[in-house]
Amino acid sequence: MAVNGKAKGNTYERKIANLLSERFKKETGLDNAFRRNPDSGSFFGGQNQTRTETYDTEFAIFGDLICPRSFNFSIECKNYKTPPSFSSIVKQDCKQLDGWISQATQDAKNAKKLAALIIKYNNVSDIVVLTDLFGDLKPIINYKEYHIVTLDSFLAQADHYFFNMPPLD
Repeated sequence: MAVNGKAKGNTYERKIANLLSERFKKETGLDNAFRRNPDSGSFFGGQNQTRTETYDTEFAIFGDLICPRSFNFSIECKNYKTPPSFSSIVKQDCKQLDGWISQATQDAKNAKKLAALIIKYNNVSDIVVLTDLFGDLKPIINYKEYHIVTLDSFLAQADHYFFNMPPLD
């Protein structure tokens, strides 16, 4: 039976939005502070990147989730069946991961936020790919200049790492 990839991705985005909403409920004072971005990068993402040069982006939403303005991260979510091979990670050559990182970092740059690429592979705990470590985060592995941590350890960090950072330029 074929899997509808778009529906699978949408479901995962909703799951992460709900998880973040619950995790940061006290900080935001809202039950649903995070939600799926209905555009999910389609208007400004990928080949449409040049639109950021001709459209007003002051109120644009980048990434897969609509996050509170004071949230420091742009969130990109991926849900994929098979993880990359150990060999591709050791060789630092995983085209799929490179593409996802490129997408996440471009959206974060446009949003003037930090990139957080949250990935779920079947039968593997959720992971987060980050450009920078903070708090007591320890990577489970590094890929190129990026750090891969568990989603649980990412979310276990203090609230101040997630909110009210000055905008990046």
